[in-house]
Amino acid sequence: MYRESCHRCFRMKSLCLCDSIQPFTIEPLIALLVHPREFMKTVGTVRVVKLSILGSLMIRGHGKDFDQYPTIASIIENPNHHPMILFPGSDSLNLTTASPEMIASQLPNDKRLVIFVIDGTWSAAKNMIRNSQLLNALPRLSFDVDCSSIYEFRKQPATYCLSTVEAVSVLIENLKIRNLCTPKPLDGHLNMIEGFRKLIASQSKFEGQPQHRTGKRFRKGRPAHWGE
Repeated sequence: MYRESCHRCFRMKSLCLCDSIQPFTIEPLIALLVHPREFMKTVGTVRVVKLSILGSLMIRGHGKDFDQYPTIASIIENPNHHPMILFPGSDSLNLTTASPEMIASQLPNDKRLVIFVIDGTWSAAKNMIRNSQLLNALPRLSFDVDCSSIYEFRKQPATYCLSTVEAVSVLIENLKIRNLCTPKPLDGHLNMIEGFRKLIASQSKFEGQPQHRTGKRFRKGRPAHWGE
């Protein structure tokens, strides 16, 4: 049976998120790279991020190699940009623990910070970076995680794994603490999580309906860097 969907959040009209979204702005550019398997999943938290952060970009992957997308290359090659990718590792700049001197040396204040965020599983995210010369060459950005995901009906592989929307919210909070961005309104990134809570509540209720209990899309969690 056909069910009408919202053209903005791609959810059924009965589960539309748009009224829960409170848009806000930040100085850095958030560029969301969505793995092709993730885009059409029923619960896509990356859509909450895209609708919440005005001016953010969402690039839907059609293949494994993101080097084929002119948009990505143009962003990275823009001399006014300082592109980085959100992904943990020993060589990443940890916003939580790095000294002010280290942050100042790696984040030039005369360029706009651009942060690529991958929406995909851990393994998919690693492959996307490994298969892309552009992404693999980018300096990495990370933060410490001291909370557990509220994504209750998705099993995360570790306590530090967060959904994409949670990862971006924590990222913005760390940038805010380091005086690297000022959300407008100031609590915009926190309101984004409230919208996510409403998504979880509506989807959990929907999942409880008999015809959807065994759907494959509800079984497999999809964490990535800290995100899905």
